[in-house]
Amino acid sequence: MVTFHNAKDDKGNIIHIDEVTNDNRAEHYYCVGCGGEMSAVLGSRDHHFRHKVAHCSWESYLHKLGKTGLKQRFETQKEFLIKYYVEYKCDKSEGCKLQTIFGEKRCNRRELVTYDLKKIFDTCKKEVNYNGYRADLMLLNSEHPEVEPLFLELSVTHDCEPEKLASGIRIVELKITDEKDVLRPLVEEDSLFGQSSSASPYDYNSLPPIRFYNFVRIIEPTHPLDRFWITKDVKGLLRGYCIQDGLNCRNVTYNHRDDSIYEVAIPSEILIRNQKPNLYIFGMSKAIKADVGVKHCGFCDNLNNCVLNYNIEVVDKNTGEKKVEPRRTLMRQIPDNMLDKVVQANGCPNYKDNLVSIYFYFRSHENLPFWEWKNESNIERD
Repeated sequence: MVTFHNAKDDKGNIIHIDEVTNDNRAEHYYCVGCGGEMSAVLGSRDHHFRHKVAHCSWESYLHKLGKTGLKQRFETQKEFLIKYYVEYKCDKSEGCKLQTIFGEKRCNRRELVTYDLKKIFDTCKKEVNYNGYRADLMLLNSEHPEVEPLFLELSVTHDCEPEKLASGIRIVELKITDEKDVLRPLVEEDSLFGQSSSASPYDYNSLPPIRFYNFVRIIEPTHPLDRFWITKDVKGLLRGYCIQDGLNCRNVTYNHRDDSIYEVAIPSEILIRNQKPNLYIFGMSKAIKADVGVKHCGFCDNLNNCVLNYNIEVVDKNTGEKKVEPRRTLMRQIPDNMLDKVVQANGCPNYKDNLVSIYFYFRSHENLPFWEWKNESNIERD
């Protein structure tokens, strides 16, 4: 005998029989399937709801229970999570410089990804049409209607039609054979995930209870890179800059700045001895080794012995007034923001590249993967 463990209250909310006690059993309850009035049976055995007049279709009851239950879950929970498998595949992984730090597993792997649909959609509508197809439930973004909706489909006796699956609409289908299936987490089973197509990634001889259609299944992994580049300023002096501007491991071989004479790129997410490498120092050192012609006092062999007449601001002890006094100051004690050390280096007759320090710096960063590019035509032209 079929027993019903869920019903609706006067407000349309689904109530499980376990929520009914002797205190509220006399309230009005209605069948989720047919809408007929039901009574709560709290016997010594299985507690359940019973139709007062007629028994409705079990299949219709399950289907409507699924739609009402999912809609209620979406509207009442802070999160509405879905989890499905994707394949990360990189056709450039062989010989890639990033393999030394990430390994092939990072760029070629299967992963269960999680999305909170409440962060994408804010509205759940029941039995509405979209592009000629009727959804059991459709999730929408009311503030951004350009966001394509997502269908939530319930399968009791009939699965989704092939035409709907081929429509390109993202669909999550839940197979329901029992009342408890309505509460099933929307998580894909890895053991039944196949590669038949991006739209229908399942073996139809063993369809899983939770199915995902028309989701992006193949992802090309992309790692962001930080860019260092050398260019000329308005006075014709070579200067180095650092930026994060969309450069990544897939476009690094051709993505160059129009004003670049020389570039170095390193992974944005890499750490050396638990610290992020200083790209400016690394890039300037590489540029000096590449004989680009860039100069900066911080990379001069005479830095530790260089003394400069430098004006500093001091406070008069007697009057408390501020005044500027010339002082003999070691170059290495002057902050970069207090002195243009590119201009200073280019005008200094004693400037000499500190190749020894650069050598030892490279030794300490020998495992840092990098990409290097020189605009030979620009250098030759200048």
